[in-house]
Amino acid sequence: MAADERFASLPAGAAADLAGEPLPQSFDVWLAGLPDSLLEVMARLAEAGAGVWVVGGSVRDACAGLTAHDHDLATTMRPDQMLALFPRALPTGVRFGTVSLRLEEGNEQYEATTLRTDLEYRDGRRPEEVDFGDSLAQDLRRRDFTVNAMAVDLARQHLHDPFGGQEDLEAGCLRAVGDARERLSEDGLRIMRAYRFMDRGDAGLWQPDEALASALVECQRMLTLVSSERIWHELQLILSGANAAAILDRLGVDGVLGLLLPEWTCDVDLQHRCSATGSEAVAARLALLASATDRGRVESALRDLTAPRKMLDAVQELRRRLGTLPQATSSAQLRLYRVALGARLEQQLHCEASLDADATAAVREALTSLPANQAGDLPLMDGNRLFESTGLEPGERLGRLKAWLHRIQIEQDLATVADVESALADLDWQDGPSDDWPRVSWP
Repeated sequence: MAADERFASLPAGAAADLAGEPLPQSFDVWLAGLPDSLLEVMARLAEAGAGVWVVGGSVRDACAGLTAHDHDLATTMRPDQMLALFPRALPTGVRFGTVSLRLEEGNEQYEATTLRTDLEYRDGRRPEEVDFGDSLAQDLRRRDFTVNAMAVDLARQHLHDPFGGQEDLEAGCLRAVGDARERLSEDGLRIMRAYRFMDRGDAGLWQPDEALASALVECQRMLTLVSSERIWHELQLILSGANAAAILDRLGVDGVLGLLLPEWTCDVDLQHRCSATGSEAVAARLALLASATDRGRVESALRDLTAPRKMLDAVQELRRRLGTLPQATSSAQLRLYRVALGARLEQQLHCEASLDADATAAVREALTSLPANQAGDLPLMDGNRLFESTGLEPGERLGRLKAWLHRIQIEQDLATVADVESALADLDWQDGPSDDWPRVSWP
């Protein structure tokens, strides 16, 4: 079925209480990419007499001529009615009107939120209560930024854009709905969201208008009222963005970075030399930000942000190894570096390139041409064989000797157990403490 036929057959639910305009041609790519399951969900809501609109990030993508992957809905139907209409629905946030709608078959789910007016924000984090209603105009008025305050009626092929979000998007302008200070004071997390929305990936940067730029500085203490988990989530998205360095610059100038990472001596200049992207960029950029900060303060700030242990360990490892590149002309050092860093190798190289691009490029080229180790990365000599060769009882000394032999195996690219035993014969391991014996580590 052609795309236009899909929408022509959609039932029209309750109409919006504000004017709409025909969907612009830029929406064609987005319309063609909408899944049938979404249309079926919307049809069921409309057939029950509800008004239903696509809202949020999906509409932003549509304005840019992109195919969206997540689609949120706004509807006049109440949460309990949605749960009754969709037996597999999940009560995601019923108190605030949100239900995850699922059809009888398939795994797709769509968040649908009842139109509402937030009555009062007493704690700067969430409304004390919400008033469910039937007004799309009021619902869009409570949203944070104009580019997020648009809605699409698929059945009528209308775009509702009462605050000029489409025009702001085309101009690369981030503007609050209504009074910027009021919007940010309602929910401090909107401060983090504002910085995140400034990064438009390959499209570059959006600039906040004067009112929002001032409000971001004046209202930043509102972040102290926001849960650390929510801030950490937004910070990760900022750090993984294509223009993260520019956003971190602005966070630093505005004073927000110092609020998020207190007692860190943040070197934002290094961020502009870091080419890491996506999820790998989070730990790499944090390690660079923390390069001049002592371990304890790094740990404390990340714990306060509720960063998971795995992230803390990654940042500390990357930070500890900064500036310790192997010699590009030493195969032994390169092999040891590659094995010791393992899955962390690419992240570390991104960090090192920010410190010394030429030296890192030479190491990267040398690593690319370096053959895989003949015996792989695991030790050839096991504990039982080493016990038979040395008579050492199982324990710390035997374990440290095994680690020493493993390092020699990697550095010399030994291929067989016999080669390792030959290396053992040249070691002076019988006397003296074993604490300083080498092992597979870097540096």
